[in-house]
Amino acid sequence: MKYDFEFFDHPLARGKSDSIKWRQYSEDIIPLWIADMDFRACEEITDALVRRAREGCYGYAADSESAIQAMIDYHREHYEIEIAPEWVLPQPGVVTSLNLFCKLLHELRPAASDVFIGEPMYHHFMSAAELQRIRERKIDLQMQGAPLPPLETLDPKGAGGWMFCNPANPLGYTWRENELRDVLTFCHTNNLLLASDEIHGGLVLDAPHAYKPMLSVTQTDAERASVLSFIAPSKTWNVPGLGCAFAIVPDPELRHRFHRSYDQIVPCVNLFGWVGAEAAYRYGEPWRLGVLAYLRRNRDLMEQTAAQWRLPLCRLEATYLAFMDCTELLPYLNNETPAAFFLRHGVAVHDGDIFGKPGWVRINLATQTALLKQAFERMGNAIAALPR
Repeated sequence: MKYDFEFFDHPLARGKSDSIKWRQYSEDIIPLWIADMDFRACEEITDALVRRAREGCYGYAADSESAIQAMIDYHREHYEIEIAPEWVLPQPGVVTSLNLFCKLLHELRPAASDVFIGEPMYHHFMSAAELQRIRERKIDLQMQGAPLPPLETLDPKGAGGWMFCNPANPLGYTWRENELRDVLTFCHTNNLLLASDEIHGGLVLDAPHAYKPMLSVTQTDAERASVLSFIAPSKTWNVPGLGCAFAIVPDPELRHRFHRSYDQIVPCVNLFGWVGAEAAYRYGEPWRLGVLAYLRRNRDLMEQTAAQWRLPLCRLEATYLAFMDCTELLPYLNNETPAAFFLRHGVAVHDGDIFGKPGWVRINLATQTALLKQAFERMGNAIAALPR
C-alpha cells in the first residue's frame, strides 16, 4: 500500500458512523475538536483485525506477549530505549493510567501528595488530580519557545509527584533532551514520582524520531525507579477506539502497588486492542511517515491562515493539534467564547479554557486538506465580519 497524499486525501463517511467526533454536532458543523484523525487506518492493522475477527470466537484474551514485544522492539529500534517486559503493565487507555497514578500518590504519600502540572495541559491531567483527591500545583507554561519556567522557582514542599506530557498537548512542543533531564533531576532530587504521558511520541512532525522518551534520559537505577511512562499506539496510528495502552514502571515495588490499585477494577485490554497494537508497531511505520508528511502540509496551511487572521499560534512541532490565541477577538464577541463563536459559524474547535487557557482554541488538523480549507474559510469569514 502506498501511503501518499492521495491515500490521506480520500474522505471517510464518518458522519454516518459511530464517531463521537462527527456525531457530537449537527451535520452542517465541520468537527475539528476531539483528538482523532479522519484518515483510513493502516491497511496492515485492518487486515490483522479482519483475520482475528474471522476466527469467530471472542472469549477472554490473555495479555499478548507478542504485542508487548512488538512495542518493545519498536522503541528499541526508533528511540534507542530498552524496556524490560516485566516493566510493562497493560492498560485500556492512558487516561486510566493518569488516574491510577494520582490514586497511587494519594495512597503512598497522603501527607505530601500534591502533583505538579504544567498548564495549559490536556484536561484529563487536572481532572485526574481532582477525582483522586489530590491537589494540583499549577506551573504556568510559556506559549512560545521553551515552555518551562526556571525549576528553582518551584517549591517542592508538600508535593509527591509531577504529571508531565511528552510531547506537550496542547502546546505541540517537542521537549529537548536537556529539558527532560532538568525535570527528571528536579523530581529525583526532591523525591517526586514522575508520570510521563507519551501518547503523542510518534507524532513529531519535522523529525520523525526526535521524540525522547523520559526513560531514555535516566542515567541511574535510582532515577529510573521514580519514573512511570504511559504510552499507546492510539494517537500515532489512529486506533483510540481499540483501547490498548501500556504503563511502563521499572521499579518492582512501585509496579506492584500500581497494579494492586487497579487489579479486578480496571478492565483488561480488548482482544482487538492487542491485535491492532501489534500490527501498528510491527508494520505501521510506512503509514506513520505518510501521515506525518500530510500533517506537515496541514500545519503549513494552518500557519499561513493564522498569519492572515493576525492571530498568534504556538509553533506546532508535534501532534496534530494547533493551539491558537484568540484573545484579541474577545472585545468583539459580546461575552461569547472564541470556541462558541466559531461553532456558531459552522466549525467545532476545542475551547482553550478546559486546558487552562481561556481565550485560546485547539484545532484538530488531522483531516482532509480540502475539508480543512472549508473550515478555515468559514472561520475567516466570521473573523472578517468582526469590527476589529
